[in-house]
Amino acid sequence: MTDEGASNNELMMAACRNDQEDVLEEILESGNYNIGYTDGAGNTAAHLAAKSGSLGCLEFLVNLDDIDLNIKNRLEGYTPLHYAVEYQDTDIELAYAMVDILLQGGADSKVENRNKLTPSMMVQPKNKDLRDLIAQSTAAFEMDDADIANDDEYGSDSDDQPSD
Repeated sequence: MTDEGASNNELMMAACRNDQEDVLEEILESGNYNIGYTDGAGNTAAHLAAKSGSLGCLEFLVNLDDIDLNIKNRLEGYTPLHYAVEYQDTDIELAYAMVDILLQGGADSKVENRNKLTPSMMVQPKNKDLRDLIAQSTAAFEMDDADIANDDEYGSDSDDQPSD
């Protein structure tokens, strides 16, 4: 038995659960953590931040190069995005901000939970702005380089005028 106390991974989880940005920042700066660490239910720090409405912690996490925002937990099969959408029942503005941050960080809005629900399907009908935000991200996520016109493929006109 050791007297070391909680590990940095456990402290990171607690910081995200309790909206303690300063504690999370210290842990992240130390470099002594595992961003893929999960609790017994399969939740990552990002899951706990989204579930708890910890916007500041979520902002720190999505900027990490090696974070996977599409990990499903074991209980509901939720990703952090599912929890952020679910937060609409508590605070719609905070839910919108968390969803926006997660989508910009690369969260996939098409991941289904255990009940085969995507985050978009979980949006209440009255929250049109939230639904639109997710729909825009889904469209952008599905677009690839083949969907973008490349003028070089079609030859170059020396006059640089649009075609008729």
